[in-house]
Amino acid sequence: MEYQIIKLPKGSSAVLGKLVQDDLISRQTIAVRDTISLGLDGEDTIVMIEGSPEALKKAIEIVGDDGSLIEGRDKEEVFNKIKTAEDEVAEGLGLMFG
Repeated sequence: MEYQIIKLPKGSSAVLGKLVQDDLISRQTIAVRDTISLGLDGEDTIVMIEGSPEALKKAIEIVGDDGSLIEGRDKEEVFNKIKTAEDEVAEGLGLMFG
């Protein structure tokens, strides 16, 4: 599945709200994390969207100049950090309820 990772500056809750409330984008897989929780510098918000090319294109349009795309090696690194964090949460829940 295709994905895009977007970095939003601290205080960009309006843009984040537009992303998660959009009909097409909201039907995709969305993960929202702050940079600190991922071990990255800064106080930004990271939004990872996995889904259709149309939804990813629309997300980029909505964000416009209010955020930036994470590309290349950094994109892959952030993707892996988010997936690792999700796996750890799932593992923890499995221990609690398993």
